[in-house]
Amino acid sequence: MKNILKIIIAVIILLFILAGLFFAQNLTNYANCSWKAAWTDKMSLDYANTLLAKGLNSNAAQAFEAYIEKSQADKKDLASICYKLGNIYIDLKDYEKALTNFYKSELLNSDPGYKQDMDQKIVSALENLGLSQQAQYELDSRTSIEPAGQKNEKIVVRIGKREITNQEIDMVINRLPEQIRKGLNSDNAKLRFVREYVATEVLYEKGKKLGLDKNTNIRYAVEDFKKQLVLQELLGDEIKRELKITPEDVALYYEANKGKYSVDERVKVSYLELNDQSKKDEVSAKLKQGKGEKIEQWIERGSVFLPAGIGESAEAVESIFKYNKGEIVAPVKVKDRLYMFIINQKEPQRQQGFEEVRAQVEREYRMQKEQQIIQSFLDKAVEQQEIEIFYQPKIENEKASK
Repeated sequence: MKNILKIIIAVIILLFILAGLFFAQNLTNYANCSWKAAWTDKMSLDYANTLLAKGLNSNAAQAFEAYIEKSQADKKDLASICYKLGNIYIDLKDYEKALTNFYKSELLNSDPGYKQDMDQKIVSALENLGLSQQAQYELDSRTSIEPAGQKNEKIVVRIGKREITNQEIDMVINRLPEQIRKGLNSDNAKLRFVREYVATEVLYEKGKKLGLDKNTNIRYAVEDFKKQLVLQELLGDEIKRELKITPEDVALYYEANKGKYSVDERVKVSYLELNDQSKKDEVSAKLKQGKGEKIEQWIERGSVFLPAGIGESAEAVESIFKYNKGEIVAPVKVKDRLYMFIINQKEPQRQQGFEEVRAQVEREYRMQKEQQIIQSFLDKAVEQQEIEIFYQPKIENEKASK
């Protein structure tokens, strides 16, 4: 009887345990269903974007992957998310996953507003994976590189499918500074230029494949350069309009600045190297007989430079100016060598006449007037705007005291 009672009690306890487990399981399922019902697609997307905004790119990528897998969004929205995810993987240097998501984006939306940028990044990802041939294929198939109207022009260079015409080369040359253009008169010089231009184009395309043209610093540099070009054009127009120079103006400028236009005391010499002090008289005699090495350039007082490859020595130049025409200069040392000189010509400091320096005077006067016009133009532009400048540069003394 006692054994039967024990069995009954054990069965009742087991039933209570099973009932508890069943209740707990249903409660968990209910909680999970409630949580899933509360966690919407929008919340998943917001969560992924929040992770991305906080700089948690790897976690954000996982969240976006989960969203793409379960979302019921339309194709265009999913394409945009795949494109964003591809960019995240580009930043993470995971180029395989980046390509996977870019290609998904393309299948979902074949003509999005970000197509050009995505095309560039696909090429860049392939190049970074070492798949240069595939990258070139993608670049050729996704971009049109033949300028309009080129077909009627003579093609002088072909780089893969990239064709360069005579017209393009001429346009590039015409944009060069005048001094450089003058150096391209010969056929050989032009051929060298074309080769350098082609090399530049090849390297530029390589850089584009790697996405370097999208680099933030490069974008800022391009923007700054563009500003400078626009500013130069604007100031150039203002200078053309305001600059008026007469011969009388130039002459007056010369009179007011005569002191600037003078020639320092100067000499012309011949020289011989003195290898043996005992042969000083012999060297001196040769110099007087005109057997020295003649230096054609004038040597000016205050200079340190002795032409003909002798070297620099302020002391040697100063020593030379102590002698007069026809006199032999005592041995002077330049570096570790001794030289003797004979004074062939000597001219005192003199004032240069107006006609002698007219071109220089006019050039300097023009530069001064241009600077005045530019400064006046800038001042007026600032005055016409409500500008407040709060910047206060730190004084060096203040820095040192801290």
